[in-house]
Amino acid sequence: MQVASFCNVFGTLTRSGVPILNSMEIVRDTAGNEVIADAIDYARSQIQEGGSISEAFQEKGVMPALAIQMMAIGEETGELDKMLGKVGEFYEDEVEQAIKGLTSMLEPLMIVVIGGMVGSILLSMYLPMFAVMENIG
Repeated sequence: MQVASFCNVFGTLTRSGVPILNSMEIVRDTAGNEVIADAIDYARSQIQEGGSISEAFQEKGVMPALAIQMMAIGEETGELDKMLGKVGEFYEDEVEQAIKGLTSMLEPLMIVVIGGMVGSILLSMYLPMFAVMENIG
């Protein structure tokens, strides 16, 4: 989710004409993850020294290989913003699919748990009634 957020925000900022160094500073402040923020700081310093964004993130090892490769392609072709948008969409879809998979696995478990709770409530209500009926009869 953090990778998707980084790619979407960074891509939008660069597409809007914000300089890359300023974009990276803004993305770092909105990252919400200290590890990624440190990697962005490192990449920003590497860019200031003439390095590439993809190589800096590859050295830090916080981004998936696909995201780094797409950044490298975007840098080479001059369409970094488009590539970042595609990466962001891909990882958002991946996270969405993972969440759907988890919820579909949890649904049967939740049904069993709720069934157990309802059953225990019914037993706690009817067992005393059965005991009273036995004493009467």
